[in-house]
Amino acid sequence: MKRRFIAGIEIFFATAAVLATVTAFGAAGSEDDPLVSKSYVDDKINQVLEIVNGGSVSLDSSGSVSASGASYTPVYASVGQVVLGGEGTEIILRSGKGNIYITGADGIVDSTTGQNLTNGDTATKNHMMIVPRDDGRGVKVTEAAWFLIKGDYTIE
Repeated sequence: MKRRFIAGIEIFFATAAVLATVTAFGAAGSEDDPLVSKSYVDDKINQVLEIVNGGSVSLDSSGSVSASGASYTPVYASVGQVVLGGEGTEIILRSGKGNIYITGADGIVDSTTGQNLTNGDTATKNHMMIVPRDDGRGVKVTEAAWFLIKGDYTIE
């Protein structure tokens, strides 16, 4: 009888241990206890960063993030053409000459110097100009020019 009692207790504890193990590992990965891999988390982080940055993002194995938004596009414009930027467009005059073209009262930001460029001002080479609103602001070309442009633009 004593052996049966001890065997019963052993079976009880063995069953309890198995149930505890199954419960502990069985719940992992469920809605109550989500268990995910590092690659899944990295993928989700990359998706969020792509939305935020509007470009590509990579996360290496050490956890370092490198991001690149939309790239600059080289654009050629002839004399007399006007390169108009959309809201937030970045324009860099690389060669040639041009004057700021604005249909309203406000200007274009020269982020290199921090100045507000108004209609008729000379566009300086290699300075980053930012168009604040999509309302007909840009650069009128006075000598055939190459620009680097990031963002929406039109040439008239």
